[in-house]
Amino acid sequence: MKHLKYTMTAMALALAVNAGPVTAQSPFGQERARAIGELTNEAVLAALREDGRVSMSGGFFETDSADLSGTSPEVLFKLASAMATLPEMRIAIVGHTDSVGEFGYNVDLGQRRAAAVRAALMAAPYNVAEDRLVAMGAGPIAPVASNLSDEGRALNRRVEFVLLDEELMEQGNASEDAVALPAQSNAKFAAQVPENVLTPDRVETETLGTLEFFDGMPSADTVEKTFDNLDLMRATTAFLDGMKIASLRGMFQGYESLGAQPNDVLIAETLLDARSIWLTPNTTTIYIGANVDIAQGPMVIEVPGGLLGLLDDAAFDYVADIGALGADKGEGGKYLLLHNDDKTVVPEGYFELRTKANEHWLLLRRSPGPNGDTAGPVAEIKAGLNVYPLAEAANPPAETFINMSGTQHNTVHANNEDFFEEIHVALENNPVGAFAPEIVGNFASIGIKKDEPFEPDARMKGIFKEAAAIANATARSITYASRDPGVFFYEDRQWNSPFQRQSYEFLQDGARILDDRTYFFYMATGITPAMTAPPVGSGSVYAMTARDKDGAYLDGSKTYKVTLPAPVPAKNFWSFMLYSGQTRSILETDQQSGGIDSNREGIKANDDGSYTIYFGPEAPEGWENNWAQTAPGRSFNAMMRLYGPLEPWFEKSWKPGDFELVE
Repeated sequence: MKHLKYTMTAMALALAVNAGPVTAQSPFGQERARAIGELTNEAVLAALREDGRVSMSGGFFETDSADLSGTSPEVLFKLASAMATLPEMRIAIVGHTDSVGEFGYNVDLGQRRAAAVRAALMAAPYNVAEDRLVAMGAGPIAPVASNLSDEGRALNRRVEFVLLDEELMEQGNASEDAVALPAQSNAKFAAQVPENVLTPDRVETETLGTLEFFDGMPSADTVEKTFDNLDLMRATTAFLDGMKIASLRGMFQGYESLGAQPNDVLIAETLLDARSIWLTPNTTTIYIGANVDIAQGPMVIEVPGGLLGLLDDAAFDYVADIGALGADKGEGGKYLLLHNDDKTVVPEGYFELRTKANEHWLLLRRSPGPNGDTAGPVAEIKAGLNVYPLAEAANPPAETFINMSGTQHNTVHANNEDFFEEIHVALENNPVGAFAPEIVGNFASIGIKKDEPFEPDARMKGIFKEAAAIANATARSITYASRDPGVFFYEDRQWNSPFQRQSYEFLQDGARILDDRTYFFYMATGITPAMTAPPVGSGSVYAMTARDKDGAYLDGSKTYKVTLPAPVPAKNFWSFMLYSGQTRSILETDQQSGGIDSNREGIKANDDGSYTIYFGPEAPEGWENNWAQTAPGRSFNAMMRLYGPLEPWFEKSWKPGDFELVE
């Protein structure tokens, strides 16, 4: 707190000069002082008399430095000449910065720059008397332009010379009184209120500008600003926290676009390709999916053997594993899905599953047969898979199957204001209690409520548009430019994952790691404990990167290589899938696989048993079978999967190479 008085003085002075006569008005709403470097010697004195200040703006300091550049003498000479004309003139030198970095550091940087200018003016050849110059650091508190752009930040990095004549000092004192803390009460039963409890009548903020109060009561303008800001914050949070809900709703909307009704089964009979937009699918296994809806009563999920899958509810929360890691142990069987409070007696022979939602995503997978055959496995799936009401268990209806291979459909949630409509549909389709109260409360605060129409007014439509843009950018930053070293597998590699903390609930020491959750649900689908730490030799593990070994984003116009040391710790096989930086779905190229795996015919190992895989728009000569195609002018990210991961993966004694640029 030792700098509080000094900071308040600098703030008062900054506010005072910004309340002076209008000069160059900026889009940010502050008045910009005339630049001394653009004025004649005579005009400097006139500007000081008319405006009360002039500005030393431009490249007079290097970034993060208080050393004056060699271009400063001309400006200092002009000011010294003006001061020589009026010997009674006193000047405050106020150092301003942009908002990048910590507030206290910026105030100190502004002070050091102001002190450097003061020292230069007192030295030869200017020889201005010490008592005529005062140096102050305002830091970022009085911007003249938005700090959201490079141009705006450049304008805010300046030193201003403020005329300290009697009239301006009175104005400055008035401004300081305006931001001063309220006086303590002199009532008989007065409390001694700590200063940090009080609200000044005028508060300057970088985000909302000036906030005004009458003894703590916000003005109408302040109320409007704060509620707009609150709605924007809550809508942005609704996007980030509600992303997993919208993601599953997006999946179901994709199914619905193909004509599927709840409890119909979709199957990729000849695998998936880039024409179908999914979050990080693969093209090596047969995908089977359904929206299992229990709104009308308990549902039976009858599965054949040989499958690997899961069931997640409408909140994208884990319900159960099904198949190899589920209760049927891969042998097949009947699961019964009921609401948590359903009193139905569960018949003998069913695996009981309880849930809080109506809608559920059933995701099952099966590998193709020998030589990539899918017809045989698909026939077995269709013969044994059925989803039907328990009420019809005595005579189950035939299942409806829809082939989704080769179709153009989208299962990814919206990244614009349509996102909030998807949330509303999810609320409508599920019972009270299906989603966490805090998340539902946040939805309600911005007008998204179950059993009420979603009809935002023009103001809220604008806020939803802004919030979606900010939240989408935030999710992409978390996913592709993480600031958390905890998501990386190795200190010296780019490979990373949101499951590094080994929690499918994204928990660590009792805290929800929100960025991990955002990363996962922005990139992927299907949540199960098996994704964090599958048994050795079974299931699969994943590692992702969007950058080469030097930290540059992967560019589809360039050629890269990745080396996998021998032996690769995968009991079954390994693969690379390439995904679009836009959609997070399979990268659109002329290569149907969208990647490469160790089962590709003709793939070759190096002499030491390692594998080198190439990624680029064209195959390197002689390495056609070790190549995955990219798209010029398009970004991409890569996911490496090990199917049946072995001990060296979990021990981190095996390290895959990074993407290396091939010149």
